[in-house]
Amino acid sequence: MSPLSLRVWVGVWAKSTRPLLPLLLLIAAASCGKCTRSSATTTTGVERVLPRGAVGVVVIPSLAAAGQKLRILEALKVTAFAAQLRGFDDGKGFADALVSELGIDVRSTEALEKAGVDGAGSAAVAALVTGHGYFALPLKDATRFHDTLQTLAARRLGATTPGEKKFGELTVKTFSVGDKAKLGYVLANGYALITDGAGIEKLAGLAAMTQSDSLSADKAYAAEVDKLPKDRDVVVYLPGGTPLLAQAPFTGVTGSISLTPAGLSVLANASWKGDPAQLAALEPLTAKSLLGYLPADAFLVARYSGEPSKLAPWARQVLGPFLNRAFDENGFDWKTEVLDQVQPGVVAALSLSEAPPIDKGMPSLDLRQTNPFTYAHLSGVAASKTPEQVMPALEKIAALAPKFGAEMSVRERADGQKAVITSYAQGEGVHFAPKGELVFFASPVQRLDALVKSQGKGTVGEGLGTEALNVVIDLNKLASSVRALPESAWGLGGFAIKATTVRWLDATDDLKRITVTVGAKEKVVQAKIVLTLGAAAKAP
Repeated sequence: MSPLSLRVWVGVWAKSTRPLLPLLLLIAAASCGKCTRSSATTTTGVERVLPRGAVGVVVIPSLAAAGQKLRILEALKVTAFAAQLRGFDDGKGFADALVSELGIDVRSTEALEKAGVDGAGSAAVAALVTGHGYFALPLKDATRFHDTLQTLAARRLGATTPGEKKFGELTVKTFSVGDKAKLGYVLANGYALITDGAGIEKLAGLAAMTQSDSLSADKAYAAEVDKLPKDRDVVVYLPGGTPLLAQAPFTGVTGSISLTPAGLSVLANASWKGDPAQLAALEPLTAKSLLGYLPADAFLVARYSGEPSKLAPWARQVLGPFLNRAFDENGFDWKTEVLDQVQPGVVAALSLSEAPPIDKGMPSLDLRQTNPFTYAHLSGVAASKTPEQVMPALEKIAALAPKFGAEMSVRERADGQKAVITSYAQGEGVHFAPKGELVFFASPVQRLDALVKSQGKGTVGEGLGTEALNVVIDLNKLASSVRALPESAWGLGGFAIKATTVRWLDATDDLKRITVTVGAKEKVVQAKIVLTLGAAAKAP
């Protein structure tokens, strides 16, 4: 076990300790999704040794099915590909090296027991307000656990001197280099509490903690965890008022991670800190479906089912300083002229350009330097509450366009209707075309023409959720679009770039789809991300 992996055991959040991420990720991936504990209020779980005053905790409900979870990851093509890049034969070899680095094979119940750890128990990482962190492991055999930790401390940290400190009936055991303790632990309520450095001095107090002072007696924690999926593998809890969220717009966050052969799911419930009115935009409404107008080659599909007028508090942040200044100086009210006139149910999609400049590398995120529509084409549709006001509003924006570095001209389409064509220094911008109650927007102009001619009978976006904001990214469709690119898109020497890209695509084709949903209810924002794996995906 390396110094890094030992420190992983002692506090992912703590400022005074080393990063815990490697161990946390490994155990999170390996944890059991079939935990039978039905309530966070039990006093027999790891919550009994976690303080109510912790600024953040990560709880793994069980370690019993570690091998099952790791086998899911080991079987993925992308894992094997990553392993080969690191010099391993396959994903299993990579996993073997990881658990070897940890010093205990968490995939094996027998190995855990041999190390003195109870694989059927729950584990946790906690951060204290003092800046210290510690790791709680369920204990199976105290003698075996001590021997395991002593061996690892000596082998990896050079901490060959064992010691102990008495605090009444409690004993804190340490492993030192000279007179400096490198690692320490204490036993309490069936758990080993492990930390390093200055945090060792906190162990006795943690072990002496009463049940009423522990997280097992915290009703707020229990209530929040009960809102999470029952098949959760990992729970993340940042309580209300935690300093870890001091700069965030939330007072507290509770989340979960679940991994199955079908996919990886991450859910977060965040308590909103600001004005509740700002969350009104994330309340879903019933709306007419416009998905059928979107192109069949779209790899990304998004739908906003909230009330657009409620987006006004966020509009200025999205528009940026140049647009805001131009609108303000000319008396254009974005909310009245645009947002108030749009019905719920706006949809948009991205399709890979037929000739993206791949040979130029990754594009700059600065729109003043790169036109994103040379890489991906935009298509979108919105329904207007007042169709007769659409063109007057667009014409007002067109008159202001030079003030923010663009040109917008009104042209007549072949069907006699008007369209607004946009361009700027880097090329085409977003074009608009009203048709009845619908307003189409797209780039380049060929996409706008296709939208106007569409009959709205397509089937794109069937996998979208029902929250206010829903996004689906079809990774297989994107990969197919990249493979179908003409040779000219790859530039000089493109055969080498294409071969490398196709190799990456082949290695990741068991990553099927990413689904993102965001909604809000009763001052709580809920966000969910699902990565669909293997044959479980269906085309959006």
